[in-house]
Amino acid sequence: MNDTSDDTVSFSADELAAKRAARGGHQIEMLDDAEAARARADDPDAAQTYEGWEDTVTLSLPETKKQITLRVDAEVLGWYRSHGKGYQTLMNAVLKGYMEQKVHRD
Repeated sequence: MNDTSDDTVSFSADELAAKRAARGGHQIEMLDDAEAARARADDPDAAQTYEGWEDTVTLSLPETKKQITLRVDAEVLGWYRSHGKGYQTLMNAVLKGYMEQKVHRD
């Protein structure tokens, strides 16, 4: 399976800086933890977590894995792949952590 796309465009850091400057230099708004929690609480589509849920996440490799086909947004896949070798293990760990959090809450 080949995930490359003919419409993929690459830019250097200098080219990106020039593009940002050309559109007014808009920056991504950074939220502190309290602001992020309020934004998540106000978003009806966001998963609602509870205090300390991070402590329930166990990052370990499963004994066996099942091969599947999974469709994810290109942006999500790109972010995980940017972490290099082991990105699929990282994806599995995040999914497992979410599952365990949901099981703990339900």
